[in-house]
Amino acid sequence: MPIDSTDLLYPAPLGPDDVEAYHDLRRRAVWFEAQNHWSTIAGPKAAEALNGLVTNDVAALEVGRGLHAVALTPKGKVVCDMYVARLDEETFLCTVIRDCAEAWLSMARKYINPRLAKVHDDHESWATWLVYGNQAADAVARLGRDAAAGPMSDTEPDAPGGALQERIAKLDAWPVWGHAPWSVDGITVRLIRAPVMGALPGFVMLARAEDRETLTRFVQASSYRRGSRAVWNVARIEGGRPAYGVDMDENTIPQEANLDTLGAISFTKGCYTGQETVARVHFRGHVNRHLRGLTAQEVLPQHARVLDATGKDVGDVRSTVVSPRLGPIAMAMIRREVAPGDRVQVVGSDGSIEASVVALPFDESAPITAG
Repeated sequence: MPIDSTDLLYPAPLGPDDVEAYHDLRRRAVWFEAQNHWSTIAGPKAAEALNGLVTNDVAALEVGRGLHAVALTPKGKVVCDMYVARLDEETFLCTVIRDCAEAWLSMARKYINPRLAKVHDDHESWATWLVYGNQAADAVARLGRDAAAGPMSDTEPDAPGGALQERIAKLDAWPVWGHAPWSVDGITVRLIRAPVMGALPGFVMLARAEDRETLTRFVQASSYRRGSRAVWNVARIEGGRPAYGVDMDENTIPQEANLDTLGAISFTKGCYTGQETVARVHFRGHVNRHLRGLTAQEVLPQHARVLDATGKDVGDVRSTVVSPRLGPIAMAMIRREVAPGDRVQVVGSDGSIEASVVALPFDESAPITAG
C-alpha cells in the first residue's frame, strides 16, 4: 500500500533521565507540573446547566467529589473530556487540556444562560501539579498534610503510628475523585485523587497561581523526581487513557475512545447535548471502531495504516511510544471486527511491521526491568 512516509512520526525511546523517572513512577512516585486549563460554573442553577452539557451526572455529585465527563457536539462527537469537581452546592470546577479550552468555554457560554449560572475562565488563577506512582500517598504525605490539621512540624515522628503514618493512611483511603484542602509547607492546595494514569494511583494538587514559585521550589526540594511530558505520555498510553487531538478528535464518538468504560458516561441521567447518538450506540447497537492497544518488536509510527490478515485497511495508529517495560506499544483506532489476540500489519516507511492487538489498558503484570 503506497504511503507518504513524511506523514509518519516515529517516537524516540526515553532518554536515561526519563527512564529513571519512569522506574520511579512504577516503584515510588514522580511529580509533574501540568498545564491544565481551569474554569468555574457557578450560580443557583449551575448543576442543572452543567448537567445539560456533559455526559456524566454532575447534578448527583456530593460536595467534595468529582468525576470524569465529556462535552459533545449536538451530533454526539467529542468536543473535549474533562474533570469536574463540586466545590459547593452552586459551584463546579472544571478542567480540560489547554488545546480544548477555547472550544469548551465557547460551548459553555453559548448554552448556559448567564441568569442561571456564570462561566468563569480561571486559567490565570491556578497552577497544577500531579503526584503519581505506586507510593503517591507516601509522597504527598511527606509534602504536606490535611489543611485542617494545622502547620506541619519538622519533628513529627516517622515511626508507625506517628503523624506521618496517619497522613499516609488517610491518603491511601482518600476516595477516588475525592477532593479537599491540603497544606503543603503552609500553602493550601486543593488535593484531588484522580485516576488519570490507569492503575497507577495519584493526586492532582491545585494551587493559587501566586503560590506557584514557592510550591515549585518546595516540591523540587523533595526526594521525588520530576517527570517529563514524555514520561507522562508513556504511562498514559500504558493505562489506556486517550488524549484529545491524538487518540480522539471532533470526529470521534465517545464510545470509540472507550470513554464509556473509563466511567465518563452516565446512561441513566437526563438529557444533554449529543445524548441521542451516545444512547443509540449503547442501547441499540455498537460503534464500528474503537481504540485498541498494539504491541510489536519494532517502533510503531503514528499515522500509519493498520492492515488485517487479508490486507484490508482496518484502522490507523494514534499514540505511540517505546515503553521501558513493554517495548514498542501504541493505541490505534481499529475496526471492531479486529479482536484482541489478532495479528495485524502496520505499514511503516520501510515496509510492514507485525503487531499484536490487545485490549486496553496494557498488561500491568509485565515485570519492571532494571533501569
